[in-house]
Amino acid sequence: MEIHGYRRSIFWTTVTWFFIIITVGILRMVYHWFPEWFLNCTHTKCSLEAAEKVLLVEICQEKYRKIHIRTIIRQTALQALTIANQEELSTSNKNHNEDYVLEEFNKATEVLSLPLPNPDGTFHEVENMRLFTCKKLRYVWNERSKEFFKLKSLGPGIPTSSLHCPDAQQGLAGLSLIEQQKRRAVYGRNTIYVPVRPILELLMLEVINPFYIFQVVSILIWIAIWYYFYAAAIAVMSIAGIIITITQTRRNQRKLRNTVRGNDIITVCRGNGDYHTVGTEDLVPGDVIVIPAAGCVLHCDAVLLFGTCIVNESMLTGESVPVTKTPLPMRNDVFYNPREHARHTLFSGTRVVQTRFYDDEKVMAVVTSTGFLTAKGTLVSSIMYPPPADYKFERDSYKFIGFLASLASIGFIYSMVTKIMNGDTGLQVLLHSFDLITVCVPPALPAAMAAGIILAQRRLELRNIFCISPRAINVSGSINCVCFDKTGTLTEEGLDLWGVVPVARIANFLRVLSPVTKPCTLPGAVSAVTGSEMSQEDPKKELPYLLFKGMATCHSLTIIDGTLNGDPLDLKMFESTGWNLIEPSHDDTHKYDNLCPTVVTWTPNESERHSKVEVGIVRQFPFSSALQRMAVLCKEMGKDQMHFFCKGSPEMIQSLSLPETVPENYHELLESYTKQGFRVIALAHRLVESQSINKLQKVQREDLEHGLTFLGLVVLENRLKPDSAEVLAELASAAVRTIMVTGDNLLTAISVARDCEMVGENEEIVIVNCDETTLSEDKPRLTFVLAEKVSRQLTGSPTATRTNMSIAEDVILSMPDTGTHYGRYHLAITGKSWSVIQEHYSELIPNFVVKGTIFARMSPDQKQQLVVALQKTGYFVGMCGDGANDCGALKAAHAGIALTDSEASVASPFTSKEPSISCVPELIRQGRCALVTSFGIFNYMAIYALIQFFSVMILFEVGTNLSDFQFLYVDFFIICSLSAFFGQTQPYPGKLFKRPPLTSLLSPPPVGSLVIQALIILLIQLTSLFVTQQQDWFVPYLNITNGTLGTELSEYACSENYAVVGVSFSQYIFLALAYSKGKPYRKMFLTNYGFTASLALWTGFSLYLLIDPNEYLKELFELEMPPELSFRFVIIGFSILQVALCLLIEAFLVDRGLVAMMNSSCWLKMRPRQEMYLEVEQKLSTSRWPLVSNYDGDPPPEEHLSSVMNQFSAFRAKS
Repeated sequence: MEIHGYRRSIFWTTVTWFFIIITVGILRMVYHWFPEWFLNCTHTKCSLEAAEKVLLVEICQEKYRKIHIRTIIRQTALQALTIANQEELSTSNKNHNEDYVLEEFNKATEVLSLPLPNPDGTFHEVENMRLFTCKKLRYVWNERSKEFFKLKSLGPGIPTSSLHCPDAQQGLAGLSLIEQQKRRAVYGRNTIYVPVRPILELLMLEVINPFYIFQVVSILIWIAIWYYFYAAAIAVMSIAGIIITITQTRRNQRKLRNTVRGNDIITVCRGNGDYHTVGTEDLVPGDVIVIPAAGCVLHCDAVLLFGTCIVNESMLTGESVPVTKTPLPMRNDVFYNPREHARHTLFSGTRVVQTRFYDDEKVMAVVTSTGFLTAKGTLVSSIMYPPPADYKFERDSYKFIGFLASLASIGFIYSMVTKIMNGDTGLQVLLHSFDLITVCVPPALPAAMAAGIILAQRRLELRNIFCISPRAINVSGSINCVCFDKTGTLTEEGLDLWGVVPVARIANFLRVLSPVTKPCTLPGAVSAVTGSEMSQEDPKKELPYLLFKGMATCHSLTIIDGTLNGDPLDLKMFESTGWNLIEPSHDDTHKYDNLCPTVVTWTPNESERHSKVEVGIVRQFPFSSALQRMAVLCKEMGKDQMHFFCKGSPEMIQSLSLPETVPENYHELLESYTKQGFRVIALAHRLVESQSINKLQKVQREDLEHGLTFLGLVVLENRLKPDSAEVLAELASAAVRTIMVTGDNLLTAISVARDCEMVGENEEIVIVNCDETTLSEDKPRLTFVLAEKVSRQLTGSPTATRTNMSIAEDVILSMPDTGTHYGRYHLAITGKSWSVIQEHYSELIPNFVVKGTIFARMSPDQKQQLVVALQKTGYFVGMCGDGANDCGALKAAHAGIALTDSEASVASPFTSKEPSISCVPELIRQGRCALVTSFGIFNYMAIYALIQFFSVMILFEVGTNLSDFQFLYVDFFIICSLSAFFGQTQPYPGKLFKRPPLTSLLSPPPVGSLVIQALIILLIQLTSLFVTQQQDWFVPYLNITNGTLGTELSEYACSENYAVVGVSFSQYIFLALAYSKGKPYRKMFLTNYGFTASLALWTGFSLYLLIDPNEYLKELFELEMPPELSFRFVIIGFSILQVALCLLIEAFLVDRGLVAMMNSSCWLKMRPRQEMYLEVEQKLSTSRWPLVSNYDGDPPPEEHLSSVMNQFSAFRAKS
């Protein structure tokens, strides 16, 4: 973002307002459309230090330029504190303490100062403050660096020890009332305020839209020339459109405000042992707060200092699984990062459902962010200020309207010059010349376009898809890439346990036993299978029993409000064992050295050889996506030894286990389950000698995760929604690319991608990892590893299973049945890798988004970044999700579809009431129909304007014009009815067509159609006039009126009028039919009964007018009927010729000829397609990128990697 300073110039401000006054405010309205002009006309550029206003220039997606003009606020410390205190008093009842504080400030003899944050997390004091607000964020002047900087959260980039308050438990930490007031004056109140604009303001903003201004001028001109009926019709349609727009805008603003609004009370530590209860809106960064034991909703971002919190983060991640938050470690060499330390950070908008700490001590946290700086504030900001979407159809329509306006200007100037040269003067001549502009640029165009969109919106509502942004309907017809969230979108919530595969040692031989579908029967089932061979062993030392115990203890479950909560995978595993989980009382913890938060118990059946078991979970090592595992230390009551259980991905657990404990057929066994689409988890175990409490708390997981005994596999089924695979297959057949972007685990995402056939059975998945320990050119190194082994039939060789692969060989990620070419693979990328790519490998982002199919562990802002990156490469992107964590992406996408009625529906243009992705192809189908309809209506309205323009110009030449009722018949009856019914044609049923419709009005088919049809129209009208003038009975109009123009006499009946108007009737009617396209995007026009009836009605009525109308209609339409009946049929013959030509041109020359030309190789050589992703795909199809490591993780040679990186850097620079 660029920032420029401006200072007001009194002289230029005076001059500017002088011109505004003499133009009766018209110039001010123009300045409203172009605010940068107004700033440059009233201010002069200056340094930021002396600036009164700033111009912020934001470049979006490297092609959109957005400007923000803000006034700089100058405040002394006392002014800032007074304003902050007045805001508090106006919004809530404050206690006398803060009033007292303000009085103390006023009486202070020393100079007051305000604390401004430094980049290193410290503060420096200033006596005066200069600031402005943009997108709800504050920018404050830094006198040292002579620049404005955005206020940032407390914490990022500073040592974690700086955030800690060791004395907080004694109440000796936190900010005093005075310190809190000062920081609030700098940071503002802790609120996420969404303004709802008054109706009058919305009305003014809508009315001064350029097109509505043009409509007002047109209506005034029509009233001046007594054209009342049409003026009234357009006025009514315009008013209705304004009311609908204002109502929808207010509803959306209210819905968002009500969704994000919230406040609470919380206890704050003030130091000196004082605790105050304050409203959450008064919190500031640095406050030390007490988290209630019963939980609460967080209204700020805070770092946990003491105790443990169980948090529901569904608002951020979309996953309803409670997350355990632990205290931030106090280290001088570790710098705080909200993303890396998410396990220690409580985010705004999330719900703390439970807190835990020992000996009734307080669970405390320090506030790091407030207001729009918080996670929730960032989310709301992304909804309020989304990145601009590329509405190509709208941009092209404005260009085409500009062309029509230029044509109208030429006609106006020509008409005025001609009349003046002929000696014609008068107000009516001027008004009729101005009327030419309203003829060529039809004011009814917005209403006609809106009618088609409203009908499409109603069709969507009938299919339970609701739209809050109608302009997005057309764009949804251009979608060629859809991003899907996983949980709740592609899959059902949670997993199902299919069974366990235990390993047992029988007669000193390691054997894999048959799968057990009910783990609760595992001990008895194993004894029955193994028989007497194990009967002499201690049953609690058997490997299957240890697997059974590991499933019951190796988890992070907790009881909340009497209900077991936790990761769905852990929940399914634990429930299948039949064990019970108990939250112990304070007395129970003494059984385990006052250390255990959780106890699990099992009571076996009488027939089993086991006694009752009670196990306390001493310590948890939480799941890490980087480590692909979690672990626990547990102790059985009455036993000295402890058990260490570790579970995670099979490959990781195998690498940590002793080789002699892993079955020989392990790889074949694992592959058999993964190929069936199951999610497989492995468990391992080791015994640990009892240690003291202090040692147990300090032990590192790396000290325990080695020399493990492999116990077996847990097989889970990740159920897809019934229609997910079918819908994705339909999208693939329509050449719509599908991408999974989820906050869930990468391996789970890969499994789901296989199950729903987003990735083909014989296609490779390459995981993109970042190795931060190995630096290349001072940046983390990217590595590419095949995710799984794919068995395939190699050409000319028997079936082979890939086990090891050396980069010394050519790694061709392609399928033999598709020919030998590169590029047949999918990239799987985690949020961590995406961050590295964004920061260090930005030149390769197009490659990753073109080949990336699976994006896992993505945060909300990363999802939005991915959508924007896809748009930059030329995709029209749809986003389908069901959680608040998808809001940013839903808003940024060209068409966002929320499968929920919660926060996501506020941000998303579309909301489906049915939680199924079947709404996606339906939306695309309806969008394509709406887009083709909009193209047709726009072309029809444009050609209608040209028909009328040609007719008026020709008749002006002979001294006459169309009569008022002829105008009314065409404008109100023919055009309004046909354009109103035009959009009622339903989408073409069946599978989506493999190619989306055209998205550009300026491409050869629509432009060629308009040019050719316009030439035919002009030729037919001129020919009809010429033939009429050759008749023996013809008398020129000016001879009848003795040279007086029809505009002065208000009499237009003549033979010339009949000839031109007669053929134009058929042009108005049947060009609507020519532009009403059918298959493959819409049904045949005959299925649109209203449209068909209108065609028939106006065709019949027009024939009646041209052949033999009654006297009343002749006078009403001012028709001069030719004396010969046969000549009337000559005019009808010209009309039939016009109909045949316009239909044949549109069906063959345009739809087949010009469309085929655009897809020809010659055309593509002259005018290659502009989408970057096509160029990237072509480059990657012949490239060795990416260089894939083998399964053992051996990296490719450095020289190969460097050459590929250089190659793509050059390519990206060229692009």
